[in-house]
Amino acid sequence: MKDGDPIPRKPPTLRRSLSSEERLAEAKRLCFIACAKSCVEEKRASHHLKLLKSRPHWSDLKREEQYKIIDRGESEPFDIAIPLPAKDRRDPEGTSWGVDLFWERFRCRECGRCCYTPGAGLYLKKVDMERICQHLGWSRKRLKSLCRYDKDLKVWALKQPCPFYDPDKGCTIYPARPLTCTRYPLHPPLKEMPSHLAVDAFCPAAREFVKETLGWWIVCEANWARILKDMEG
Repeated sequence: MKDGDPIPRKPPTLRRSLSSEERLAEAKRLCFIACAKSCVEEKRASHHLKLLKSRPHWSDLKREEQYKIIDRGESEPFDIAIPLPAKDRRDPEGTSWGVDLFWERFRCRECGRCCYTPGAGLYLKKVDMERICQHLGWSRKRLKSLCRYDKDLKVWALKQPCPFYDPDKGCTIYPARPLTCTRYPLHPPLKEMPSHLAVDAFCPAAREFVKETLGWWIVCEANWARILKDMEG
């Protein structure tokens, strides 16, 4: 967000009685509405570097500590929020700026870990099953023999390790791979950070992306601080 950009007016119910955590959550929500596109453009243009030179930031001061937390993803299953706006599901075509920049910068290592170790969640939608069966010339019954049925979610999921992953050739159904594979390592936003994209810390390339973009948070923080000041005024 740039100086002079309009800030959405605070809801009538917003009062100073809100806790500091609630005010910050509201600032983040308003930031997503007003600044999603501009903050992505600033990060794409590396404008965060100017801010990092102007004042100390935790991404530098606590770098080693942050790296240790991130690297726990190699052995612990958890997701990490990244400093890019999430895609608004109510407007799937108009808010993909953060997703677009992620795929511009993300570099898959083709290690196959998401294929042969639990973590990716290879759930198959109906269109996935049809596409895979058509690609292989299989019946749906044959494909289901390689899946398990999740009674809670009422959906089929490929058993892991993925039966279509070959250690030498990689994914043997790549053109017809499930939609969850095409989106990995992106995961749904965290409950505590609903306006930001999140990645699976299990993915080595995702962990590297998180490390490389820690400094991007300074752009978000500057926007939140400006909005909080406007809310107080």
